[in-house]
Amino acid sequence: MGDLTKNFSSREFACHCGCGLQNISMELVETLQAVRDNYPHPISITSGTRCVEHNRNVGGAASSSHLVGSSGFSLAVDISCPTSAIRYMLLRTLIVYFVRIGIAEKFIHVDID
Repeated sequence: MGDLTKNFSSREFACHCGCGLQNISMELVETLQAVRDNYPHPISITSGTRCVEHNRNVGGAASSSHLVGSSGFSLAVDISCPTSAIRYMLLRTLIVYFVRIGIAEKFIHVDID
């Protein structure tokens, strides 16, 4: 159970460096909830909001959608996908809800930027 939506909690979207930054877009979270409602497995967020220092440390772009931008919110998440089968199944649902999708070996990036 989440404190933001049925399946997502604010702590899942907090910066992983421990700074406490957690300004995730509710539009993004609600879109992820729609994905989860139509995907038969849990969704594990591996990266949500990032502070500038953490973004730099993980090799993120200076203009990353994970950073809190001019909207005042982070507009991106990375979702764990440990296998190609999981990645394929999740992508089938994500493409219904997101236009901006990036595919990596172990995660999928989605954003509403």
